[in-house]
Amino acid sequence: MANTHFKLEPLLRQHKKTPLALAEASGLSKTTVYNIVNNKAKAVELQTLDKLMAGLEKLLGRPVRFDEILEKRPTSKQERLAQLLKDAKPFNWAEVEKGLPPLTPEEKAENEEFMRVLAEAREASRHLSAERDRKLLELFEEPQTPGGKGRKKDLVSK
Repeated sequence: MANTHFKLEPLLRQHKKTPLALAEASGLSKTTVYNIVNNKAKAVELQTLDKLMAGLEKLLGRPVRFDEILEKRPTSKQERLAQLLKDAKPFNWAEVEKGLPPLTPEEKAENEEFMRVLAEAREASRHLSAERDRKLLELFEEPQTPGGKGRKKDLVSK
């Protein structure tokens, strides 16, 4: 699903014109023009659109096409991303590496040290995660009551 939006603000800015100048050139009220420019208008009558186009042509001194002032935008984030990536080609790191100069011995040593530290950090994180999981299991293995350890037996015996 896509929504139609006005793209008047960048067009006016490009030609160093203001919404007030457009309102005066079109004969439309300032409120109407500002609502359209700021995409706050929910519906625009064709008569209003005709006046807007005539005002733009008068203001810019040239004919204006509808696709200069209107655009369709996808509504959901997923649709916007899909439209942005529509013609994107997959990134090929091997191609980039071909254009890079070879690493110096110092850079290689630095990369190897970084990878070693990263591997150690991952291992430590994995160990800590396993330790946390073990403690949580111990904690929830035996039901706890607000009264403390002996409280459970007291409740069961009653």
